[in-house]
Amino acid sequence: MKKYIYTFLTIALYLPTSTIAQSGWTKAKDTYFLKLDYSTYTSSDFRNNNGNSLKTSEFSQNAVSFYGEYGITDRLTAITFIPLYKQNGYETTNKVSGFGDIKLELKYALLQKSFPLSISIAPELPTGKKDNFATNKNNPLEKINLPSGDGEFNVWTTLAISHSFAPLKLYASAYSAFNYRTKYKERNFQNQYQAGIEVGYQFFDKLWINSKVSILTGVGAKPETADFIRGDGTSYTGVSVGGMYELGQNFGITAQYFNSNSAIVKAQNIYANNIFSVGIVYQKK
Repeated sequence: MKKYIYTFLTIALYLPTSTIAQSGWTKAKDTYFLKLDYSTYTSSDFRNNNGNSLKTSEFSQNAVSFYGEYGITDRLTAITFIPLYKQNGYETTNKVSGFGDIKLELKYALLQKSFPLSISIAPELPTGKKDNFATNKNNPLEKINLPSGDGEFNVWTTLAISHSFAPLKLYASAYSAFNYRTKYKERNFQNQYQAGIEVGYQFFDKLWINSKVSILTGVGAKPETADFIRGDGTSYTGVSVGGMYELGQNFGITAQYFNSNSAIVKAQNIYANNIFSVGIVYQKK
């Protein structure tokens, strides 16, 4: 069953940053998982602070990200997420790009065996471009700030639990997370709460398919003027379907579709979007 658990981890955790799920499993000592991922979306459906839909010029974002996980011990796992390249722009502006904010995480297994339970602490460092101005194509004097990082130090704390339904090749996970945010310049950011559930199943010994539902919402005083590009005052319900196909012992390919909507938590201060991503995986089990 250990072989299956390692595979669960690969599909449960290594997806675009906006859709990363969590599980109760940690990596076995000296095993690792590496993933290079490309994601893209476009949208003109902006949901304002009240959740009302506003038509804007088309906004697009493309990103290339690296995700890595290494088992320090059987109970302690080191994780990193590095946005190597983020490109933002409107159809009315030029596109601007830059390095994103690095996330470093330590994950500890509180319980193992039938119902693995883990807790993780993940500081996110302001390594991205805090100010990255795009220029209006029709009026060079008009500029809009589309940073590749949010400019603040924040810390995610996550509690996650999982279960394998062996001998069925089926698993389920649930998690709850709190994001303590600080400020950018003189602007204090609203803290965030996130939770989600995930189920996955293995087909043909090589293909894992999973589905996730998650929510993100603000905690504390809502900002008077929200900033969607930095995620301040943002809330939404997320639904995704993804999969990973193993190519031999070490390599794999992944694909995922993610949609943000108002099914459970109203989408606010966000572009309602459909994110598509593909990636390549290298792992040691």
